[in-house]
Amino acid sequence: MASWRPGHYVWPGGRTKLVLLGGINSRTGDAEGAFGGLLAYLRREGGYDVRRDVLEGTYAGGDANGQWRPQVYGQADTRRPLIDMAEAMAGCLDFYRQALPPDARLCVLGYSLGGVVSLDGATLAVARDRHSWLGRLHAVVTLSAPVHGTSVGQLVNWAWLATGEPDGLGAAGDDLQVRWKDAEEQTRLARRAAFLRNEGARVLTLADPDDSVVRPEEALLPAPGESVSDLQVTVGITRPGSLGHGAILEEPSVWRRVLAAIGPQTTARGAKPKSRDPIEDELQKLKARMRREGRLK
Repeated sequence: MASWRPGHYVWPGGRTKLVLLGGINSRTGDAEGAFGGLLAYLRREGGYDVRRDVLEGTYAGGDANGQWRPQVYGQADTRRPLIDMAEAMAGCLDFYRQALPPDARLCVLGYSLGGVVSLDGATLAVARDRHSWLGRLHAVVTLSAPVHGTSVGQLVNWAWLATGEPDGLGAAGDDLQVRWKDAEEQTRLARRAAFLRNEGARVLTLADPDDSVVRPEEALLPAPGESVSDLQVTVGITRPGSLGHGAILEEPSVWRRVLAAIGPQTTARGAKPKSRDPIEDELQKLKARMRREGRLK
């Protein structure tokens, strides 16, 4: 069926679907580029079809013809209050759940601020309709995401450089600073992760100890039996001017951890694994007509 993104579709084949969400100052369409190395690895080693198995989350949504739908988002949408962005992500996940076959499962992958919004949004979606989500959320993976909030430090300087905006992270930044200082919110955050795990989802939070923007103490939510050190991945790639932020997306050892969390692709029961692309169908019809008219051999 047609997606909320113009020109994109939600394909039924493939049991596992990946929902990506990029970080601050991203816009619709950026996530696939940011996760490019990981997606190439998942295609090669996990059997994922990047065009059909990869979906994008959103920071925005609203009423369309009397029904709430995810909407194309811009850079300003990534600086809204956390609760507004989480609401949009929750609605987006519900949109995909309803559009996909009943045995399809979603894996949400969020980078930086996108990881915060992904975790909060997934929790909202499942909590509101636990019955419908039973077995549907397979994993939530966050990469260098300040899920605990931020102690500020270098983050404000980095955000200003990245966004070009005088308020850096905007309302989202204010909320992250409040979250870091709020002991009760830290307790609620741990409960969110425990809730998703109890509902059958794998929650994996990874961080680079050399990342000067998002520190491990801001980013990690160990599962029972995991330690903070288990979730720290030293990245061998340098990105000048980034303060180490973002390099985690290009680290092969991280790609392997993600594939282990989400598992390889399988075919959903009752789905046709090789559903035809409507654009390909139109192209074949055009070629057939041109052959009949003698304009193509």
